[in-house]
Amino acid sequence: MRAQIRVTRDGETFVVRLAPSQTAAIANALETLRNQDLGDEALALRVGAGRAEVEELIGRLRELRAAPGDLRLALHQLHVIHGALTAVATTFLVKSRHFSEEPFHNALGVFREDVDALAAHLAQAVSEAARP
Repeated sequence: MRAQIRVTRDGETFVVRLAPSQTAAIANALETLRNQDLGDEALALRVGAGRAEVEELIGRLRELRAAPGDLRLALHQLHVIHGALTAVATTFLVKSRHFSEEPFHNALGVFREDVDALAAHLAQAVSEAARP
């Protein structure tokens, strides 16, 4: 999976161009966290948003899978995506301690290092886009 992400700023929003594999990884991360039976508070703690906002982002990512293009997001929505990418690995701990790669890969379709790189590149791309 390509880790580089193109992000440009347009006023108060950011325009994000994702590869199909990136779109799928982000949607799968959000869906995995949403499907955890930990309650709305735990979801908000992990991604910084409630279930309704997570559902809305998942819907927009599904639309993007069907018709690739740009995704216009507020900084808060980018934070939700970044939070999902960084938190999703914690749902694949064995005995709440050791990370298990195979179930992670089966659920997300990519390896953890790909998701970690995607999160890092997203933060870098937003930082560069936000510079005057």
